Amino acid sequence: MKNLISIIVLASLIGCIRDNPKIKIQNKSSVKLDSVIVYATSQDKTVFKNIEIREKKQGIISFKNVPKTDGGYLIQVFKDGNLIKENGFGYYTNGGSLNYGFNIMIKNDTILIDYK
Repeated sequence: MKNLISIIVLASLIGCIRDNPKIKIQNKSSVKLDSVIVYATSQDKTVFKNIEIREKKQGIISFKNVPKTDGGYLIQVFKDGNLIKENGFGYYTNGGSLNYGFNIMIKNDTILIDYK
């Protein structure tokens, strides 16, 4: 009985793992952004370029080269060629996302992330 429960719990966790979660970026700051980079591994960066004020862009976070380990995501925001914000967020396990996607709102003083 113990083994059956363990198998059910493990299968449930594995069933929750997602490949390539969707990402939506909103520039709610008062400046145009050169680029926003989001990734789980530096080998597979998702880059959004030239994001105007109030503009929205979308894409995916690639898990093509993510090793079968646990980790988190990183977001980097650039203006005039300079890194102005950098935040770690979220969590993935066994090389797969636990989320369907993320809505990211970039404001002047913070980055807000809504997990889906």
